[in-house]
Parts: sequence; structure tokens; C-alpha cells
Amino acid sequence: MLLLGCLSVIFFVASAPSLSLGSEVSANVSASGFGYELITSGLDTVNFNMQKDHLRSKEYFQMLSAEIENLHRTLRNTEQMVIRHSKLLSGFDAQLKKLTSAMESVETIPSIQNELDLLSLNISRLLNDASNINRVQQTLPTTEMLNDFILQLAADRLQSHGTDSRKLLLESKVLPSTCANVPESRSGVRRIHPQPGFKDSFEAYCDQDYEGGGWTVIQNRFDGSVNFYRGWDQYENGFGDLRGEFWLGLKKIHELTYAKPHELHIVMEDFEGKTAVAKYSHVLVGGPEQKYALNSLGNYSGDAGDSLSDAVNLKFSTLDVDNDTHPPDSCAVTYKGAWWYGACHSSNLNGLYLKGKVEVFATMMCWKAFKGYHYGLKSSRMMIRVSS
Repeated sequence: MLLLGCLSVIFFVASAPSLSLGSEVSANVSASGFGYELITSGLDTVNFNMQKDHLRSKEYFQMLSAEIENLHRTLRNTEQMVIRHSKLLSGFDAQLKKLTSAMESVETIPSIQNELDLLSLNISRLLNDASNINRVQQTLPTTEMLNDFILQLAADRLQSHGTDSRKLLLESKVLPSTCANVPESRSGVRRIHPQPGFKDSFEAYCDQDYEGGGWTVIQNRFDGSVNFYRGWDQYENGFGDLRGEFWLGLKKIHELTYAKPHELHIVMEDFEGKTAVAKYSHVLVGGPEQKYALNSLGNYSGDAGDSLSDAVNLKFSTLDVDNDTHPPDSCAVTYKGAWWYGACHSSNLNGLYLKGKVEVFATMMCWKAFKGYHYGLKSSRMMIRVSS
């Protein structure tokens, strides 16, 4: 703009009319000097502004260069960080693989423990057999008879445990004999061995929460998911899921109660949320030759009422084996259960799972002294513990 102004002045001066010849010369001299000064001044101003703009442009370029350099530096740092993180992730992946491998190794520990238990009981059995052989040797008159005895002993071992020699010793004499001897304080499934050297070990559910713990659960029902209307073989050996509804098995109950004195607690609950307990000081269940008779219950206490003492000395009955005292009818078939029936029962905790009040009579899981014969209980939990 300043440059245009100067040029306009020059143009104005150049085009102005001359007044007189004398004054024209002096006027031309004055005008020429003034115009030159204006042009010079304008050019200086333009030059100054151009230099100032150049300096500003240079400063801006330097700032822009610095910003670009910072961006390059940040990009390089980010790239290095990505590389480091990639290496860390690779390291984590390797550690994860090692951890997975270690976990797989940990999972083999129970099998290793089983092998140790197998070896331990194998030695125990061998020592027991050696003792028997030594004892019999004193009474048998000939070597042939002793050999026959040894062969028969080996055959009995194989017959009772199967042809797989690894099955001969699945338990160890160092296993706890009852749930009261289990070192773990949490409730759960544990392997116990009531009679080392004579019987095999077995798994049982140990309740460590109820009244100080140490309880072996022999029956558990709470939702009707397992059918309890079953035959003799299943009640003898047990059925169900030890972590859910189950019957432990008459063989195991007999072994436990004969190996050591046990008390029995039966915890029941109705569908209104009321809980009751029947306690017996000394439970004793006979062996297979006695048809697992309920030989003793001891003294009763609790708030459920006594609906089991009248079953003492009665044999166990199932739908296919009638041992009750009510011929010709079968109490197990009539009342859809399996129990120590007489003629017929005051309790039927292995009966049908019916909910609450019903019209049918005594076929359900019932306890006469608690809710009567027309009420199906919500839950039943039978537990035994070594008594002091």
C-alpha cells in the first residue's frame, strides 16, 4: 500500500501543469527532490517490512522445524515403546506357557500320591499275607499244602480286586480312618480307610462345618434329583453323587460303625424353613450276613422326636429284598423306599421326594415325630462321627 501511495505522488507531480517558465524550473527541481525523497522513504519502509517479514518467516520456520523434530522424536520413542511392549508381551506369553505347563504338572500330583498310596498299602498287604503264611505254616503238615494255601491266597486277592495288579493297592495305611482324622478343615470329598490291611479305602463326604466337624455323611437329600427307590445291590454299594444327593452304601456304613463307635445325627428341614435334629449316641449297623440290621442306636436326644428307635434290631429292606416283619407284604414296595422296616415304619427317609403336605400316606421322605405321615420333607442329612 505504501508503495502504491508513493507511485501516485510521483504520477501527480509529473502530470501537474506548469505555471510559468521561471517557476517551472524551480518547481520541477523542488518536485523532483520531494518525489525522490518520498520514493526513497517508501522503499526503505518496504525494505524494512520485507526484512521484518523475512525474520518472522525464519522464526516460524525454525519453530516449525523444532515441532517436526519433536514429532519425529515422539514417533521414535513410541516405536521403541511398542517394541519394548511387544517384547514384554512375548515374555508374558512364554511365562504363561510355563505356568500352564506347571499347572499340568501340579495336576499330576494326585496321581503321584495315588501311586505312593498304592505302594504303601501294597507293602502293608504283603506283610499281612506274610504273617498269615507264617502262621499257617505251623499248622500245615506238608509243603504241598502250604503251596496250595499260598496259591489260594493269591487267587483270592485277584478275585477281590480284579485282574489288574495296579488295583490291588489303591489305598494306604496312612489315610485317615474317618472324617474326624482328616487334616483339612474344609468340607468336601475325602478318601478314608477305616480298616487298613483288611478292607479297601473309599471316598466319603466329610462335613467339617456342622457341630465342630469330623462328620461322615451317609445320606444326603435336598432336591429330589436322585431316585432313591432302588434295589439291594445299589443300597449295599452306594449310589448318587457325593457332592450332591447320595447314599453312601450299607457296606461302608457297617465298616465305619464297627471299626469305631459312632454317633448319628439326622438333620431334617421342612418347606417352611424349620429345621429339626434327631441325635443318637451309638449307631451300629450289622454286616451282610445280618442283612445290615440296625443293631444299636444308643440314647436319643434332639428336637425332631424319636422316629427311629423302633427300628433297632430290624434288617434293611429294599424293593427287591424283603427283610421286614410284615409278611406277606413288602414295606419297601408299599412305601416306595428302602429302610429298616418292621411293620412298617415311623420314618422313611429314603422314600419318594414329595413336597410338603400330600394326601398319600407315608410313601414320602417322612419323619413321623416331626411332620407326620402326610408331609414330604425338603431335606434329610444323615451323618455319623466317632464318639468320644
